[in-house]
Amino acid sequence: MRGNLAGGVDGRPVTTLTTSLLIDAPLGSVRRVLGRTDVWTRTARAAGARAEVAGQRVGGLAPLRDGDLIRVRADRAHQVRWLPSRSLILRVRTDPAGLPSLHLVAGPVTELVVELTAEPADGGTLATVTVRAVQSPGSLAGVLTPLLRRRLFAAGRLLLGIALLAAREPLIVVGGCVIADGAVLAARRTTPPDLAGKWELPGGKVDPGETERAALVRELAEELGVTVAVGDRVGPDVDLGDNVLLRCYRCEIVAGSPVPTEHDAVRWVRAGDLDALDWLAGDAQVIGHVRGTLNRRGVIPPDDQ
Repeated sequence: MRGNLAGGVDGRPVTTLTTSLLIDAPLGSVRRVLGRTDVWTRTARAAGARAEVAGQRVGGLAPLRDGDLIRVRADRAHQVRWLPSRSLILRVRTDPAGLPSLHLVAGPVTELVVELTAEPADGGTLATVTVRAVQSPGSLAGVLTPLLRRRLFAAGRLLLGIALLAAREPLIVVGGCVIADGAVLAARRTTPPDLAGKWELPGGKVDPGETERAALVRELAEELGVTVAVGDRVGPDVDLGDNVLLRCYRCEIVAGSPVPTEHDAVRWVRAGDLDALDWLAGDAQVIGHVRGTLNRRGVIPPDDQ
């Protein structure tokens, strides 16, 4: 990791800091975690501050979105002296692959930009954080320049360290093999564009601190408006690439009727009709195990919905 102090802009002092780290994880995994909300909030907490992203669920794996606002303020419990009493407010801009950069909206410096890059390298992915700060002469920020420089540099190192740990951990996606009367529930995707129209077992990502079964209960409530009981695994882990694993579980609905909120259609599918659907590549690897589960139950399913 390295850092340097640059010249000036219109007579104002400019600090440019660059920190890099080789992360032994795939490029896609590193890019994903660098864009995750919880990685940025954890970094702020490790630096003795608090970061809040407008509209994001606390602790979730949601990615930062273009236009999101992040508010960073001192954590009173740590009595941080380096962050002035007023907050830093940063606006997120994302590149086409979702990698964020942060741009100052309000704070103790005239201009602050945090940029990220992630490139393939021997042994993994080279991730770099570049911080560029322009400060006004004679202001309180000018007095704090050396301390701010050290803290910004340290925050960059913390971000990459947390990203390293997060990128090494597999991201678990859970799928629900929801069975009723001998049929399994399939849901048709609408996003992203290259996956629209394909079918999947409904589910989603496991959030930090959440069990896989709890995540599946939450996801099916959010996606379909149903309450489910989660049973045994169906099939083995499926490697989706970039350190993402799909794990499927048998589920039964205990309350509600499935109504899609994130898909454009749901359908109850008999064992003999499974191959007629255009499944997502990962789900297709589980369908043989789903068929075996349905055949063992041997009950006539209801009409398709």
